[in-house]
Amino acid sequence: MTLLVVVWLTAVLGAAPALAAPHRDADDVYQELRRAQDELAAVQVEVSGKEAELGAAERNLSAAGAGSGSTGEALRAARSAAAEARSRVSGFYSGVSAEFRRGREFAVLDNRVPLDYRAALPLLDFVAADQFAAVRAADESVRQAESAVTASADALAQAEAARTTAADALTAAGARRDAALRSVQDAQRRVDALPPVTEGDAGNVVRFALAQLGKPYVWGAEGPGSYDCSGLVLAAFRSVGLTVPRTSAAQAGVGVPVPRDQVRPGDLVFYYQPVSHVAVAIDGSRAVHASRPGEPVRIAEIDAIGPVTGIHRLLR
Repeated sequence: MTLLVVVWLTAVLGAAPALAAPHRDADDVYQELRRAQDELAAVQVEVSGKEAELGAAERNLSAAGAGSGSTGEALRAARSAAAEARSRVSGFYSGVSAEFRRGREFAVLDNRVPLDYRAALPLLDFVAADQFAAVRAADESVRQAESAVTASADALAQAEAARTTAADALTAAGARRDAALRSVQDAQRRVDALPPVTEGDAGNVVRFALAQLGKPYVWGAEGPGSYDCSGLVLAAFRSVGLTVPRTSAAQAGVGVPVPRDQVRPGDLVFYYQPVSHVAVAIDGSRAVHASRPGEPVRIAEIDAIGPVTGIHRLLR
C-alpha cells in the first residue's frame, strides 16, 4: 500500500529535480580549487610587484650608465687640462733657463723693454707662482674627477647587481605563478569531473557559472573574460536562452521566492538590504559568485557571503 501511495504521489506531483547531495569529496575538490585560486591571485600580485621592481632597477641602471659615461668624459677633460698646465710651466722654465745660460737680457710678459735677469726675478717669481697655482688647481680637478669616476663605477656595479637581483626575483615569482596556474587548472579539471549538481537548464546554469571560476571581477562586466555579480548571473541564464535583468536589485524582482531550507541548484541568492549582491546556488550550502574587485569568480558557503535577503527560483 505504501509503495502504491509513493507511486501515485510521484505521478501527480512529478519527479523532483535530481540533486547531487553535498558530500565530503566534492567539498574537498571545491575547497582545493578555492585555495589554488587564492594562491594564484596572491602570486600574481607578487609578480606585478617584481615587474615594477625590475623596471625601477633597469631605469636606475640606465641612469648609472649615463652617469659613468659623463664622469669619464669629465676625467679625460681634467687630465687634459692638467697636462696643458704642466706644459705651460715646463715651457716657461725652459725659456728662462735658456736665456739665463746665454746671459742675455730678455723680455717678460710681453714687456717691450728687455730686463736684466736679476731685475726680472721678482716678476718671474710672480709668474711662476701663478702657473704653479694653475697646475695645483688642475691636479685637484683631476682628483675630484677620479673620485667621481670611482663613485660612478660603484653606483653602476650596485645598479647592475640590483637589476640582476630583481630579474632573479621576477623569474622565481614567475615560476611560482606558473605552478599556481597549473594547480588551478588541475583543480578545475577535478571540479569538472564531479557529477552534475542537477539536470536540465538549472544544471546548465550552474555548470556555466562554475566554468567561470578564477576569472577576475570587473564592475559592469558581462564576460567572457571578467564579470561582476549580476553580469555572471546574466551570462549564466543567457547560456540557456533566458533573459534576466542586468542588476542584482532588478534580478531580485523576478522568479519565485523560496525559503532558505529549500534552495536548489540554479536558484539565485540575494544579499544585503537593499539588494546589492547576487550568487548562483550550487546546492543547499554553496554558491558561485563574482564577489568584489581583487577576487576572482569563486565558490563560497551561501551564508558566509553576506546576509541573505532573498532566494528566487527562475527555473523549475
